[in-house]
Amino acid sequence: MIDETTPPDYRFNGKVAIVTGAGDGIGFASVEGLARGAARLICLDVKGADRAAERARELGAQAEAVTMDVRDTAGWTKLVETTVGRWGAIDILVNNAGIAVPGDTAADVSEEVWDRILEVNAKGVWIGMKAVLPGMLARKSGKIVNVASTAAHIGLRDAAAYCASKGAVLALTRQAGVQYASQNVQINSVSPGTTMTGLQKDVTEQQRAAFLPLTPIGRFAASPEVAAVVLFLCSTGSSFMAGADIGVDGGMVAL
Repeated sequence: MIDETTPPDYRFNGKVAIVTGAGDGIGFASVEGLARGAARLICLDVKGADRAAERARELGAQAEAVTMDVRDTAGWTKLVETTVGRWGAIDILVNNAGIAVPGDTAADVSEEVWDRILEVNAKGVWIGMKAVLPGMLARKSGKIVNVASTAAHIGLRDAAAYCASKGAVLALTRQAGVQYASQNVQINSVSPGTTMTGLQKDVTEQQRAAFLPLTPIGRFAASPEVAAVVLFLCSTGSSFMAGADIGVDGGMVAL
């Protein structure tokens, strides 16, 4: 809590943070920022977790790599038990992992692809939250930051399942943010616009060309620009925010 005598603290001073999708893009940049702020880190990804943990250690932080699919419920249970056993608590969860598939339209997307996108992007967020929330609620302290998207706010062409999945993330953030606000667990989200991450390999050139004129700033975001907002939501500076979403989209949704 911040009051007239306690300024916001943008360092993390030993707080324990799990970052999913840590191996690239917004996740990797969030790991770097949390490491610079002296957090202890679990870097989780299906690939690239070792790279993220190594970078965090280069920046002076304690860090562990976990190679895991965010849909792995048993893996989450084991991860929480191991992390709490080693470091005592989990203070922060950054739910960043996500996928996109080209040619994703309501008429053409296969049921298999639809299910995979919804499972990774939406169900994976919920599974991570479900795993860490009991400990946060017991201690009456915690921060969860979910990475949504402009796709949760507007209809992006060729992104039916992706839009549906990020809309689910946004709705879950709002509901859970309200549900647990009185217990000092702040759950908020960030909605990036087009950001130059590894996910862009799954976006067509046609989609990218269409996105740029929709971005008033006139360029795409760099991952650290989005991570800066993630870090704010992880900090005590966001202590009076619950179920909120911050757009980092170059003005796309405001257009």
